Amino acid sequence: MRTVMLVDDERHIVDALTRHIAWDRLGLCISASAGDGIEALRLYRERKPDLVITDINMPGMSGLQLVEELRAESPELPIVILSGFDEFEHARQAMRWGVHHFLLKPASVPEIEGVLTELLEELELQREKQQLEEHYKQEHDRLLPYLREKLFIELLTTRYAETELSEERLAYLAIDLPQLTAAISLRMTRSALLAKPGERDWQLLKFGADNIIREMLAGQTLPEGVRSYAVNYSDSLFVLLLLDSGQQADTSAADRLYAIGEQAALAITEKMTALLKIEAVAGLGSVRGGLHELIDSYLESRSALEAAEFEGASRVYPYREWAELETAFDRYGPLLKQWNGALAGKEPDKAAESWQSIYSYLLQEANGSLTDVQTICVSLFSSLIMYWNDEFPELPPPWPMSRFLQDIQRQLTRNELTGWMDGLVREWQQLIVQELSGRRSNKLVDCVKQYVEAHYSREISFAAIAKELYVHPKYLSQLFKRVTGENFVHHLNRFRIQKAIHYLQSGQHMVYEVSEMVGFNNPTYFSQVFKMMTGKSPSDYFKI
Repeated sequence: MRTVMLVDDERHIVDALTRHIAWDRLGLCISASAGDGIEALRLYRERKPDLVITDINMPGMSGLQLVEELRAESPELPIVILSGFDEFEHARQAMRWGVHHFLLKPASVPEIEGVLTELLEELELQREKQQLEEHYKQEHDRLLPYLREKLFIELLTTRYAETELSEERLAYLAIDLPQLTAAISLRMTRSALLAKPGERDWQLLKFGADNIIREMLAGQTLPEGVRSYAVNYSDSLFVLLLLDSGQQADTSAADRLYAIGEQAALAITEKMTALLKIEAVAGLGSVRGGLHELIDSYLESRSALEAAEFEGASRVYPYREWAELETAFDRYGPLLKQWNGALAGKEPDKAAESWQSIYSYLLQEANGSLTDVQTICVSLFSSLIMYWNDEFPELPPPWPMSRFLQDIQRQLTRNELTGWMDGLVREWQQLIVQELSGRRSNKLVDCVKQYVEAHYSREISFAAIAKELYVHPKYLSQLFKRVTGENFVHHLNRFRIQKAIHYLQSGQHMVYEVSEMVGFNNPTYFSQVFKMMTGKSPSDYFKI
């Protein structure tokens, strides 16, 4: 129930109000009563009633003085004046102090109850409004990070005009209008060991990386006006944003923001590598102007990231260094265009001719650093990956990009790298031709089957078969299963069990002898596999 305080120096008025007003029905209870303004102010401070009914003409402190004091302490407190007719002018003065209602004595019970009902309804509306505002604020605070990140993603993917980004929208998202901006693309390198079906492990690492990034950004000591944010951009990519709303957007401020970004990115990549045991690399875009130019810094950071990926883990690669490497593409531009065009047109023969031209040019050119050649090789391999995924979407590439980037680092000279790349391209071209020649009669699968028929009685290593055929074991395994409908181990065991049945039915060999004859060194394991594949034990075949 809400509470009310009655203030009147005439006791019989207080008693009459106490007796005749239906306080319970109204949802009110009298928490205090006073005979003058001084006592009323003291009791108000002790009891804090929800509303006050007061006379004006009282000794010590008048009702008007009391209203003034109460308004100073509680501007929203509902106050009702209950005054005699000759004090009407005083009541009008009280209205200027924010008194909600005044009643003339003698007021009827229905009149007083009507005013109180109206006040209580206003209090309830005020309470609901306050709850709604608090709920809105809580929801706004909860959604603010998501709304802010949504804006940042828009800024990284859509080019806005400067006039489209209003200060009101930024203020709503608690973003100060920046004079300088910079973006850093930070990529986690996904190990082959964490590929599907180990998706849960990868997502846990992603969650841990997100926490590391946000905790480290929150722990930064930044100059006044500089703010840092993290955007969870994709499955393996985070984007760090630096915004400087300082008054001076000069060269020194830009250099300062650039240094902050470089230090933060390096610290984060090193900590992710140390704690999560995963490789992380970063590309740093140049410092730009307002938010409408943030997309330019981001695109530069993605370009720089391409270089950082084959420069090693925990490396922050600035775009300005990457820009110097792009001169290599100027020299090889026409040749690379021919290569990409041939692959895009699904013309592997023309792609082979283009590679020969590129390879010859690489051998003849004396200029250019090892990094230049690495850049060309990354571009070539990226095109191969795209062609393979487009032509054979059901089959993973023979080598993933992660393995390529690891192997390219092992080539320590330009000649080594050029020769290695030539072998890789030729091998891929051979695999492409094999895939296009007919999957059902694939020669590689036939070779595997022939190997099993010739060596089933001995221990067989699938990796050794793949090495003998000059292909990657993972690629050969996936190819074998896609063509035959079964994995290699199942095929090998099925072939061995068929041979074992033949030997058992001859009646000339014991079970343990047959086990060795078909390549099983452990008779118990042989029996288990035999029963799993035939539904019978080996000894049952002696009776057939």
